[in-house]
Amino acid sequence: MRRSHPSKIASIFTLPSWNAQIGKLFQSIGTPFFHEEMVDLLEATVETDAFWIIRYSGEAVPDVVFTRGVSAHTERVYSRHCASIDPFSARWRSLREAGVFTLEWLRTNDPSCASYSDLFLRAAEMDDELGITIPLTNENCFAIFLERKRGIFTDDDVFILNTLYPTIEGCCRSHLERVFNDVKKVEINKGAPIVPRPTAIFDHAGHQVYSDDSWNKAVRRFPMLKRLATGLVREDGTESIMDDWILRAERLTSDFPIAPNGSKLVLERLSIPLPPRNADGAPDVLSLFTRRERDVFRLMLNGVKNDDISAKLGVGGGSIRNIKFRIYRKLGVSSESELVSKFVVFKELL
Repeated sequence: MRRSHPSKIASIFTLPSWNAQIGKLFQSIGTPFFHEEMVDLLEATVETDAFWIIRYSGEAVPDVVFTRGVSAHTERVYSRHCASIDPFSARWRSLREAGVFTLEWLRTNDPSCASYSDLFLRAAEMDDELGITIPLTNENCFAIFLERKRGIFTDDDVFILNTLYPTIEGCCRSHLERVFNDVKKVEINKGAPIVPRPTAIFDHAGHQVYSDDSWNKAVRRFPMLKRLATGLVREDGTESIMDDWILRAERLTSDFPIAPNGSKLVLERLSIPLPPRNADGAPDVLSLFTRRERDVFRLMLNGVKNDDISAKLGVGGGSIRNIKFRIYRKLGVSSESELVSKFVVFKELL
């Protein structure tokens, strides 16, 4: 490959406007504007007419995370006809290789790319495409695509982007780490100890794309955790109990950058041991409470408000509040939302 002259690279990287843009990118890490600022930086670096950011995950169909300058028609063509034959995706699955590659280069080295190239470039009304592959895990990567309407990307373009690659990779990793940490944030009661909550992110196909150290330790402790996690992702947010632990799944939005339409799974330890089990082996949650507390607990799990609980049971509002406080203490929770979140699995037992 013909190399750019160092002075050409220096002329780009020393421009005040370029440095101002890289400053904006650094400031946007962890915010909803990160992809916009990343694309602005690439646009200031190499002449480009359209951008895509796509996440590849093992054998799953690629997820489109972000686009600029891309028509709805082109997105439909890619999703319906091109995603399954995407040569950048095929290269990632087979080689797990990071770097900068042009479609023209892939087409020259692999004739099987011709069908994708002809179909996609015609729909996009582009002459060439360049992909920047950034691995996230062994199975997943981000691929940033630049498209050009007239002419192909040159050796100079590739060399400049390869020079910038460590910065792009570092920013993407920092952004995803910040997003992942934000997902893990929970409200901590004043004075309460901070308890690690093993957390992992799975994509919509059930592949794990991210996890923290405490999750990895939990997997070693509970060998069945991977199987349970996969089941919860497919069942869309249900819960499972392992002794005194609860595995909780929460659906992520379509614009979540790590795994669009995926799931966040959190392993939580109950504040108290599980209740004794009855003859059928089911948790005997009723043994924790008096009769009146059982009635209030049941209505709380069904979403009944204080005034309605008071009317149904013929008990004053002040007494209902006192009963609730006793229930909170017995279950080791501090609010009704926390109680419902942790103990909704007992709803059918009452």
